[in-house]
Amino acid sequence: MCYSERMQRIAVRELRNQASSVVRRARAGERLVITVDGVPAAEIGPVSAAGGAVTLDELIATGAVVAARARTPPPPPSPVRSPSGRSSADTFAELRDR
Repeated sequence: MCYSERMQRIAVRELRNQASSVVRRARAGERLVITVDGVPAAEIGPVSAAGGAVTLDELIATGAVVAARARTPPPPPSPVRSPSGRSSADTFAELRDR
C-alpha cells in the first residue's frame, strides 16, 4: 500500500503512550500511519459508515490509488473469428451432445 505524505506518521511507542489522544484524532477524521522502527506497519483512521467499505474518492484522497487521467469508457470488445469458421455456440453444442 502506498502511504500519502499527507498522513502523519506516529511511532508505536507514541501510540502506546498517547492512545486516547490518537484515537480522538482518528475519530475526528485524521488518518495516521503507525510505524515500527520507522517502517509503516498499520494505519488508524475513522470508521466509515459503510461498515468498512472504502470509496474510490477516499482511496484517491489517501493516495492509495491514483485517479484516472481520462474518464472515457473503453471501446467495446470486438469478437475474434475462429480459425475453423465455426461459432462457439456450435462447438459447445457438439461437446454437450457427446
